[in-house]
Amino acid sequence: MHFYSGKLSGGKQTKTDRFIYINDFGYCEDHTNVPLYRKNGRPDYQLIYVKYGTIILYEQGKERVLSSGDICLYRPNEMQMYNIGNDVTTHYWVHFTGSEVEKMLSFFKERSYHIGAFPEIEHFCRSLWSGLPNEVEMAELLLDGTLITIIARIMKLVCQDGKQNNELQKLHKAIQIMRSECHIRRSNEELSKLCGISKFYFIKLFKKNLGVSPQEYYAKLIIDKSSNLLINTNYSISEIAKLCGIEDALYFSRMFKKHTSMSPCAYRKNKC
Repeated sequence: MHFYSGKLSGGKQTKTDRFIYINDFGYCEDHTNVPLYRKNGRPDYQLIYVKYGTIILYEQGKERVLSSGDICLYRPNEMQMYNIGNDVTTHYWVHFTGSEVEKMLSFFKERSYHIGAFPEIEHFCRSLWSGLPNEVEMAELLLDGTLITIIARIMKLVCQDGKQNNELQKLHKAIQIMRSECHIRRSNEELSKLCGISKFYFIKLFKKNLGVSPQEYYAKLIIDKSSNLLINTNYSISEIAKLCGIEDALYFSRMFKKHTSMSPCAYRKNKC
């Protein structure tokens, strides 16, 4: 389990001090079952991006599952209640404030969005915190400018295609449960019923917007999850296969090699 934070020496600024100001940023690796509860939230904004695993948000008695490629936003003084899921989870966060932040984040209409791979925020939280220039003002200017660029990139990913977003919204329930429970292989008929549309239309929309069939997407999720477990845990190949919903370890190994060109053992050896 690893925790890194890049707190800035200047302390927390008030909302009107500057255009934008970063209070804290960092990332957590290899966490499982870690709860967090802030009844009155934080005094600043918080972005959370999930690279691996799951984070479960609790709001008004309902659960919202964030999984790989999801980003969420908490505004100042909003109650925060969430829990790192059972999967080994890596996530990144940035705490910030500023006089123009709400305008910049006006596109954030929902609590969370799926934006896929987002190396920009990974680089920001991993690299910059340990390599800041000695000059405080230069460091803060660099960080503030980078965060503005990151917010602009998020806005583009969220708003780039209204029609596609509407279609993805129709698939949202199915995609969410596939990501959070990829070890349970549901049929296309079961998934289409979750979305309230016909199986034919579901498959058509899925291929159009995600580029693969629902069952091919399941395979991708399993490969992503198993790759993370191979790198970040000491589970055996058989144990990892079962965690991914596959009882036959040999079948799992063949499937993994088909998608990565390496056996699970070779992949672990190469990455660790």
